[in-house]
Amino acid sequence: MTGRTAIVAGNGPSIAGIDAGRVLVSDAILRTNNFFFEPMQYLGRRVDLAVMAGDPRVAPFVFATLWQCRADYDLQGWTSHNPSVIRAGKRKFASLYRPSGFRDQAIARGVKTLIAQHDRKPLTGTYAVLMAHGLGFDRIILAGFDMYGGSRRYAYQPGPRCRALLGQDMGHRGLDGRIHDPVLDRRILQLLLDRGDVDLMRASNDTALDDLLPLAPMRVGQAVIPTLRQPPVDWVGRSGLYHIDMLRLMRHVRGWQRRFGRGTPA
Repeated sequence: MTGRTAIVAGNGPSIAGIDAGRVLVSDAILRTNNFFFEPMQYLGRRVDLAVMAGDPRVAPFVFATLWQCRADYDLQGWTSHNPSVIRAGKRKFASLYRPSGFRDQAIARGVKTLIAQHDRKPLTGTYAVLMAHGLGFDRIILAGFDMYGGSRRYAYQPGPRCRALLGQDMGHRGLDGRIHDPVLDRRILQLLLDRGDVDLMRASNDTALDDLLPLAPMRVGQAVIPTLRQPPVDWVGRSGLYHIDMLRLMRHVRGWQRRFGRGTPA
């Protein structure tokens, strides 16, 4: 991938504010998780690599919904760092799975050290940047990296099933500090910047990284033009024999067990 540019896009609202000419049709496009809910094809129809993560129990329903969006997106491949998510994705997209990793052991060790120091997990978008770096891209432009810092989490409105499972405030609540730490993600990006073997930029203003990364230049070439589409409104209700409501039930049972356990004398 030497000499090529990769666009790594999260699901934040700032993805809707990219000026024409900062993303070109010739760029490789990496998307994350639930991008298929977006009301527009902000970065075009082709997705060179979808980087999937999140709760492995939800993953079968995410992949089943992506399967229904095959006419909207030309998916060239997908990957994940989570073995459980990989198993779920192979049920629908086995032939499109692409292994991925770090560019070298030095960056692998550095990321591992930072994760241990913060005792938190990087955001999926940060994993996607690391994967693009591992693929050898010389320039990586980040889009839609808002780290849940604004009044809206996503460029789309989470559907009823998503909110019922993950919380009715899913569309506007901030970052979950029990799992993530934005300082960790920024330190990982700074680690890449300090190496000097990749140019990191941002595709628009009003992102969580305006103070860290320069704005990508306007470039000569065919610009990506966002296209209106009719997205699904929610995850599919069923994946194989399992209905998504079973996940809600299991979460309630686990919550009841935790409360009961705390209330039981030793």
